[in-house]
Amino acid sequence: MRHLFICIFMSLMAGCQLIESVGTPLTSGQGTPTEACPVTDSDIIEWLKLEHRYISSTLESKQQLLIDAEKRQQKILHALLLSAPGQSFEQLDRAYGILIQLQDAHPDCSYSHYLNVRTRQLRLQLDLQRRHDALAVQTDELQRQVDALTDQVDALTDLERQITRQREEH
Repeated sequence: MRHLFICIFMSLMAGCQLIESVGTPLTSGQGTPTEACPVTDSDIIEWLKLEHRYISSTLESKQQLLIDAEKRQQKILHALLLSAPGQSFEQLDRAYGILIQLQDAHPDCSYSHYLNVRTRQLRLQLDLQRRHDALAVQTDELQRQVDALTDQVDALTDLERQITRQREEH
């Protein structure tokens, strides 16, 4: 589990570095929404602030932030909050579905680049979780096989002891 969180953290860090190299730098208050780009860089900064607030909030506050984002029909923010660290696989998968639908709506906009990076990061995170779960299932199956073989060895050892005792008695 610790390795999973380390991988997620590294993925997030890689995503942040990719944003710096791919998109324009995000500075507070740049631009106004247009038909070509309905989301400004300052909106992205606000999402990041809300996401940070979400991550550092209590469970009750997190639920309220999710409800507020959903009520205000802020699909992007809702998906970003659902994909924050510590969420369940189902929430991550739900966020991925939302981001997939939204990611290429405005390919020349900063927010679209950001969503593409977050979508890729989330896909990698989900793939990693699936692999982890598959390995856990395989490990469980191998452990059952080891237990069964151990039981068989113990039974054979007991049988050998019984045969040895019978020989010694006769």
